[in-house]
Amino acid sequence: MNSQETPTTAENNYSDIENTPDYMNPQKPGKSEPVTQVQADNVITNKDLPDRRVRYGLPVLIFAIFLFVAAIYYGIINP
Repeated sequence: MNSQETPTTAENNYSDIENTPDYMNPQKPGKSEPVTQVQADNVITNKDLPDRRVRYGLPVLIFAIFLFVAAIYYGIINP
């Protein structure tokens, strides 16, 4: 005994997408635009980023130097 108010799964998914705010679901079904070559070339991939050791090591090194200078300034370390 199926009631007529119960939507099918496809209708239910579409209505959920339709009811979400635009900032949560920027692409609505059927309204996507083709990607141009310029947009495809501007995509940043992992190959374009520096090595992981540089990405994480450099900020950690800068932070350690800052803490060392602050420790000397406040007298925690006496050179």
